[in-house]
This record gives sequence, structure tokens and C-alpha cells, in this order.
Amino acid sequence: MKQQSAVMVNNIKYLIKNKNDIIQGTLLKGNQWNNDIVLLIGYWIKKFNLKHFVNIGSHIGTVALPISRYIKKVTAIEPFPPTYEHFLEHIKLNDIKNIDSFNIAVGDRESEVYFLDSNHERTKNNSGGIHAVTEEDIKKNCLSSILHNKKYRNTMKRLDDLPIEKFDIVLIDVEGREYETIKGAIKKISKNKPIIIIEIWENLKRKLENMSTTKEEVLTYINNLDYKLVKQLNDNYIFFPKTLKV
Repeated sequence: MKQQSAVMVNNIKYLIKNKNDIIQGTLLKGNQWNNDIVLLIGYWIKKFNLKHFVNIGSHIGTVALPISRYIKKVTAIEPFPPTYEHFLEHIKLNDIKNIDSFNIAVGDRESEVYFLDSNHERTKNNSGGIHAVTEEDIKKNCLSSILHNKKYRNTMKRLDDLPIEKFDIVLIDVEGREYETIKGAIKKISKNKPIIIIEIWENLKRKLENMSTTKEEVLTYINNLDYKLVKQLNDNYIFFPKTLKV
């Protein structure tokens, strides 16, 4: 068994299982991962009196855990089973009671999914890059599908089909499946009009992965849902519903 250590970052305890992992290594140094996103969400919670944060692609909880201290409810979705178990350990370690979690992938249909090999050179120290691939991806010979490992399997469903009630802010980090995720959440987004924070891959990476849409098409798709782009932080794009009074 690998030796684990625990660190405290912004009053949240984290278990470090791989000190060479880019995310866990950042925490080990006492630095908050995605700190700019955490600060922004915290600011909006106060400004707009937000109540329910949905985190799609929550990883080990570096956003969901700190945000749970400032909002009534968090719903976190993480598809990769080992990462999800790591996240559950953090919920228990911090005695957090207001996080609902799902170990499932999110897309535009129900399907079985596999994952990148966590021991591959590309992912062994970048656990955040372990994302789901479908049989369709494998048939299309996407770059990620070449590295897939059927040791871990899971189910992909639409967000619209999950028992998630009214929410007012959502963070989406799905490693290239942005279009499919939004498409499968169209009813809930149209009904709730949440603030949307979404990481969108650049076109070169999308081309390597044989993605069916470009970055611009994803941005346009969200804009056409009666949203406006208000800010960009690296690969994260922030949209406000046009109905939101700022």
C-alpha cells in the first residue's frame, strides 16, 4: 500500500496519494488548485445568493469541498471510480454533510464508458486527465481511445435524467465532452438558467481526439441558449444567463 499524507489547504483536509500528481502536488505545497475559480464562485454565492452548486467532473473535490462551506448544497459528479473513492474519503475526512455525489459519466445519451489507462505516461501524474471514452470513440480511433483500459467501466447518462433539483451555478470539466454534456443537460439548463463555468478544449486538442465539434461551435451553442460570455480564465469560459441581473 502506498503511503498517504494529509495536508490542510484553506481549511480543507486532503489525502495525498501521489505527490507527483499535478493536482495533488499543488495541494501538497499548500496551494489551492483552481483557486481563481473557487474565489469567483465564492464571490457569486454572496452576490447572487446562490443555493445549489453542481460540479460535473469534480475529481477529488478541489472545488466542491471548499465551496461546500459557503453554499447550502453541492452536487458533485465524478466518473472515474478510483478518483470518486478518493473524493468520498475527502468528504468523510472533512465531515461534510451537504454534498450529494454521483459516480457516473455525463453526456448526451446513455452508454457504457471506459477510461484512459491511469498507469500510462500521459495520465499517471495527471489524474485530472483520465477521462471517459465510449465504444464510438474507440471505433473512431480517437487518441484517448488508443490508451483506454477496460479494467474500469461505468455508465454515461444525460444530466437531464439524473435526480438533481433546482441549481443556480454549474462547473463543467469533462475533458472534451463539453458539447455532449450541454446537449444532455438542455432541459435542466433551460429551466434553471444557472451560471455556467465550462472548460473547453482548444481546437488542436479537439482535432487530435477526433471531436465532432470545434471550440467555437461549443461557445455558439451555449450563447444560443440565451446566455452571454462574460469572462474567460485560461480554458474556462464563464457564461451568465441573459436574465441574470448583475
